[in-house]
Amino acid sequence: METGEVQIWVKDCKNLPSVRGVIIDPFVKCTVLPDTSRKSCQKTRVVKRTANPMFNHTMVYDGFRTEDLREACVEITVWDHDRLNSHYIGGLRLGLGTGKSYGVEVAWMDSTTDEANLWQRMLQSDGQWVEDVLHLRMLVMAKNLSK
Repeated sequence: METGEVQIWVKDCKNLPSVRGVIIDPFVKCTVLPDTSRKSCQKTRVVKRTANPMFNHTMVYDGFRTEDLREACVEITVWDHDRLNSHYIGGLRLGLGTGKSYGVEVAWMDSTTDEANLWQRMLQSDGQWVEDVLHLRMLVMAKNLSK
């Protein structure tokens, strides 16, 4: 069975809301579900004091079989960095949105139509980059759903 890598390019965000009434220091976290382990989570750098950060960061995940991608979901969340703790702004989930992973019902396989359409285009892209603009929404993080 052939394995390969998945690359997710986080280019930028536009018009992020302020948190607690102050200009934010945003960063992005990316996790490929169903793996919620620390090694699965990758982050961009923090971009200081902007609602329109340019990240231009590629997350690379190795060892994926093509058929695993139909069962996986990429959870991308945006956070405001604070010295003491980070504050959640919003996120999205790229997956097929079937509600199931490997035949088991899971709450995190809940992609919107736009998110699922982008994932489907990516699965059909034959290794070519697929780009889109998606809106953040409020998510219950998968790590919290599994407890």
